[in-house]
Amino acid sequence: MIYQLGNKMNKNMSKPQRINNAKVLSIGNITTGGTGKTPGVIYFTQTLQNEDYNIGILSRGYGGSLVKENNILSDGKNILLDSNQSGDEPWLLAANLPGIPVAVGRKRYESAMLLQKNFQTNLFILDDGFQHYALERDVDIVLVDATNPFGNRHTLPNGILREPLDALKRSDIVIITKADIADPPSVEKLTEELKSLSGHEMIFRSSHRPSALVKLPDTEDQVIIGKQKTKKLDLLKNESVWALSAIGNHRAFEATLHSLGVADVESISYRDHHEYDIRDIENILKRVEPYDFLITTEKDWIRLRKFRDHFSVLKNFFYVKIEFTILHNEVLLKEGLKAKLLAGKTN
Repeated sequence: MIYQLGNKMNKNMSKPQRINNAKVLSIGNITTGGTGKTPGVIYFTQTLQNEDYNIGILSRGYGGSLVKENNILSDGKNILLDSNQSGDEPWLLAANLPGIPVAVGRKRYESAMLLQKNFQTNLFILDDGFQHYALERDVDIVLVDATNPFGNRHTLPNGILREPLDALKRSDIVIITKADIADPPSVEKLTEELKSLSGHEMIFRSSHRPSALVKLPDTEDQVIIGKQKTKKLDLLKNESVWALSAIGNHRAFEATLHSLGVADVESISYRDHHEYDIRDIENILKRVEPYDFLITTEKDWIRLRKFRDHFSVLKNFFYVKIEFTILHNEVLLKEGLKAKLLAGKTN
């Protein structure tokens, strides 16, 4: 009750600011972590990249040392901050989106002014913005994890909901993520519930499909110029693997590995956004043999890069590259999104 009261006060006391001469698209969720938001932000940015917009991304920079400031993380050509300064997820966005400036900082209106001044940005994609009440937006996309939509349906701290479920009425589009690895009847039931909760029919389903295995780059500049060494996914077929992650939904990561035909999965998991230290690395290496397969996520790879020399003893250490894919009615989603951006909010 106290958490919900605080959230309501925060919302009511916020005076949303409008960015002049620009559109704002928010991509967020109603729960804490695990919905696959970062691949979703990459997908929607690339979807709109060929439209008549100068796109920029606004991220809070959760976990970064510069979260209280406002800084340009990427100018679209070079990454200007390290992941410790920016936070993992915005750094990952910058590394995957050439040509797209990214700014980080708690006050996202000020970040927007930085991008508008330097890059004439006229479409801002607000990363994890559903609860950022201080900025007006034209479209709200909310991602819901099919494998764990709402937890126990309680808000923090007793559950995983950031807001009560009726907040979905603010959404314009809802994407059910990881729908391909959830039980089909439960996805159907969730779809109908989301239509009722949101009051609209713009409910779509997506998957987070692995596209490749990527070796840890030998040098830092390979991150930027895209020279990662990749292997085909069938390398893991019938193998026993270690699954290493510090993400919001480790079970979904395990399910992804099983979908690739692995024989067995042993897990090494930490809490979401865990900052690995040398003791963690030593413990991992005590469990994993040099020729074992150690597989991690792209987000974890960012935090593990600094231990590159320690991991050099492993012959089969990869992260899984994930591709966000809309399963049905992708044309309807894209055209609907473009129309909603042009129209803007009407309420």
